[in-house]
Amino acid sequence: MMNNVMRKKMFVCIWILLLFIPLGGCWDIKYLDELSTVIAMGMDTSEGQDIQLTVQVVNPAEVSTGGGKGGGGSSSSVTTYSETGRTVFEAIRKIANKTSRRLYFTHNQVLVIGEDLARKGVTPLFDLIERDPEVRTDFYVLVAKGAKASDLLKIKTPIEKIPGTKMRESVENAEQILGTSYRMSIKEMIANINSGKKEISMGSIEIIGDIKKGGNNKNVEKINPSASLKLNGMAVFKNQTLVDFLDPKESRGSAWIQDKVKSTVINVSCKKESDIAVEVVHSTTSMKGKFQQGQPSIVIHVKQEANIAEILCSDMDLTDKETFAQIGKETEAQIKKEMLDAVKKAKKLKTDIFGFADAVYKANPAYWKKNMNNWAYIFSKIPVHIEVDTEIRREGLRYKSYFGNDRREKKE
Repeated sequence: MMNNVMRKKMFVCIWILLLFIPLGGCWDIKYLDELSTVIAMGMDTSEGQDIQLTVQVVNPAEVSTGGGKGGGGSSSSVTTYSETGRTVFEAIRKIANKTSRRLYFTHNQVLVIGEDLARKGVTPLFDLIERDPEVRTDFYVLVAKGAKASDLLKIKTPIEKIPGTKMRESVENAEQILGTSYRMSIKEMIANINSGKKEISMGSIEIIGDIKKGGNNKNVEKINPSASLKLNGMAVFKNQTLVDFLDPKESRGSAWIQDKVKSTVINVSCKKESDIAVEVVHSTTSMKGKFQQGQPSIVIHVKQEANIAEILCSDMDLTDKETFAQIGKETEAQIKKEMLDAVKKAKKLKTDIFGFADAVYKANPAYWKKNMNNWAYIFSKIPVHIEVDTEIRREGLRYKSYFGNDRREKKE
């Protein structure tokens, strides 16, 4: 038999369990047929101080028929709505006049900022995004180079029915296999702004072809679309204001400095005859701040593994160890040049997009505290030492190019 103490304990446990039952209710439930799922957002300048907000909303009925793939269909997979407001929040509420469903931002994948707005400054644009718990902060941010974000979000894309998904996957693909553009999420950008030790940068994307024809369904019914979207390096900011763009090679140099290169291809010349394609398959970068006689410098070390992917040189024999070593050295020289070109461009703009300030701070907090207000000038003069170590691991199944003998026979 249970004593009184045990009965009291059981009674208390039962009451605690009963108190938790109401917490399992659906007080904040949202039904899909009452929501418009936003997959991409665009922001542009408007009259006066207003912001133009464009949202790309998924058409569930159309997408479900093709699983998000393909380019045909009698109706569009997405719809765009635009409105203006003094704030982003006001523009969102105004869009309610144009759609029968409430906008739902949890699945947003990309934010595109028009170049004109980016050159005015992006600081005020992110407050709502960070403040609203319904909006996730892991989506990517891009600048529409030479275009309005609203125009870019209207371009129909082949293969991917949803343009917002296409943009997100393009950024991930470029980072994984080429390194000329890399991911930058809202969360990372806000962290950089708050740190005060690193300027922001983000991918740039542009419209190639006829903008007007790009919004028509016929655009994705052609083998060669009238308009397409293309990533084009990185956009560079200073004090959260767009100042310039890095070209693809400068962007890859920036990616190497920040340890964002996963894999890429380097073309190495051989005796001015043709090229060797070297595939970088693994790369890691370390960066440190150093002090000598009270003055800071930056030391960057890149260590990577690579394979020989293609040889277009007739007389190259990979059984020779010296040839292997020479290919490695020339690969390292190409990579170092791209990194130094990126540093040169950033120094000219006096914008530390690499996080050199953080490296200096970690090496000497007192120096940083004393000189932080003059960092833009110090950054433009700071010495940067780069060392690249490349190990060529594989050369493929053939030691010599198969067409080398054919060339020699023709000459004879």
